[in-house]
Amino acid sequence: MALEDKMKILEKLEEGASNTDVGRLFGVHESTVRTIKRNEAAIRASMESVSPVCAKVLCVPRDANIEKMETALTFWVEDQTIGGRPLTLKAICSQAKRIYKQLVETTGKGNPDKFHASKGWFEKFRHRYSLRNSRLMGEEEPLDAQSAPRYSKQVQRLIRARGYEPQQVFNAEETSLFWKCMPSRTFREKDKNPESLEEAKDRISLIFCANAAGDKMIKPLLLYKDPNPACLLEKDKKRLPVFWRSHPKVSLTAALFLDWFHNCFIHQARSYLIEKNLEFRVLLILDRGPNHPDSLFFAHPNVDIVFLPLEGTSYLQPLDQGIIEAFRRYYTKHMFDHFADCIEKNPCLTLKETWQQYNIADALVVIKEAMDDIKPAALNKAWWKLWDDVVNDYACFPRANEEVAKIIESAKRMDFKFLDIEEGEINELLKFQALAITERESASVNTEEDKSPEPEVKMNLRKLNAVLRQASDLIDAAIDMDPFLDRSLAFKKDFNKLLYTYKEVQKNLQNKAKGLKKENEDPSKEEEMWTKEMDTESESEGESESESESEPDSESHNEEKVEGKREDKKAPEEDPGPSGSGTETLTISEESAKVINAELDFWNLTLELNLERVEVPELKEEENPEAVPSK
Repeated sequence: MALEDKMKILEKLEEGASNTDVGRLFGVHESTVRTIKRNEAAIRASMESVSPVCAKVLCVPRDANIEKMETALTFWVEDQTIGGRPLTLKAICSQAKRIYKQLVETTGKGNPDKFHASKGWFEKFRHRYSLRNSRLMGEEEPLDAQSAPRYSKQVQRLIRARGYEPQQVFNAEETSLFWKCMPSRTFREKDKNPESLEEAKDRISLIFCANAAGDKMIKPLLLYKDPNPACLLEKDKKRLPVFWRSHPKVSLTAALFLDWFHNCFIHQARSYLIEKNLEFRVLLILDRGPNHPDSLFFAHPNVDIVFLPLEGTSYLQPLDQGIIEAFRRYYTKHMFDHFADCIEKNPCLTLKETWQQYNIADALVVIKEAMDDIKPAALNKAWWKLWDDVVNDYACFPRANEEVAKIIESAKRMDFKFLDIEEGEINELLKFQALAITERESASVNTEEDKSPEPEVKMNLRKLNAVLRQASDLIDAAIDMDPFLDRSLAFKKDFNKLLYTYKEVQKNLQNKAKGLKKENEDPSKEEEMWTKEMDTESESEGESESESESEPDSESHNEEKVEGKREDKKAPEEDPGPSGSGTETLTISEESAKVINAELDFWNLTLELNLERVEVPELKEEENPEAVPSK
């Protein structure tokens, strides 16, 4: 109903008309008239504002604190979902009230008792932020700090009963990362095209796995949408710092997890325990999810599986105790440093151009650097809730504020637009990077995606030589530049140590190249093989031939065949004399020459065998057979 009609209804009511009469007059129900009368103050206030009288929707501005509260609440819901923590209606409403009260105390505006977090509000909030995939589970409460020690004691009792050492107990956890995500102020509004927004939301999935001792981190599984991106065509995917796999939806399935378990985890865990002189027996602690099938219990005889309770995963899981959050901070810092270094090398590049050139190959380097920043002591301390006896130092965990301050310094190096960046923007970026799958798919993986043909990757000797020449030029330039000779010589020594690996690869490639060249230049081995084959063939033919053949007939017949072959495959420039001492110039290929030599050897051996049978005294076995082809 238009605002003008509502005002007319209010005027009729002021004149003393009843609700029933007004409803009949305007053709509306009596309850509608009562509702309009109840909202009289808001309707008149809207009439006094700039709202047109023909407006059909009455717009009442919402409380700014409620808007901020709902935004913060979405991040909290997503964090709980990532950790596998079940959510209830009561838990979400309680958290909403808590956040709203904090905002009112911070801003000093509003009344904390005004917001009730009713069920109607929740339904609108859920529809407004599209939280259809949120898992709401009855009245079940999450595992709290009082009931958690009971389950952790059960795990510790199992570890003691089986006799596991800290080096033999592992924990694996999945996370997701928007690997090209940047702060919201990176691009102007006119630069925010749909393609850039899609690139910023390009996501990868990772599986981290580490032991309780903290000194071993298994190579993480990385899922990407493309099995063979262009930037990795010249890289051997078996030698990447991650266990590379692909999935069109970048979602971890049971088949992909089993692939990582058998082809990566088992091999690395066995090699690590052998180095530590320990028996290959492993306890793997996982969360309960559809991508961790029950078949894991029988996947390997030396690996025991323990599933954490669904309602207590985020509280007890060791890698959820700050390790994954620390990795995201390290990744963001190194990504900003990468952009700053690229701009310093080429000042003509803008931040947007550098960001567009940032590909998954660069991200793998940044991921490796971020993983190296995670200290073994921090990995060990993360087990304090599940296995507190194994923790050596409780004061070694990295402080988030210090890491965020380093990220801010790296952001200031990138562009002048980040000189006034604040800690809140970095925290918002880190939370956005943590957004993962809200509903894990349990469908089986499409094996065709993983079995796509990969090109064979080999080291190029020419490129390697060019790199080593550049390294040598760099050493010479450093010696010429530095006035202190001892310092430059120390640099040369250390730099040559770093190049030792590539120099060994260069030697191996050079030896292989020489061996191939030698085989091509010396075909004597091939000729010997041909001679042996011809011997066997000639003997079989000699036995099958009749002894009644005469010497002149066979000799003339064979000579005609040999001459026919020569006429077909040779182009003589000069006719040889009757004595056979003439010279000939061949214009045939090397392969054709090998075929001719082999056929000549065959016919010469056949002639020799035939002559031996008629006992011609002029030819003997001791004579050199190489003299025959010259006739």
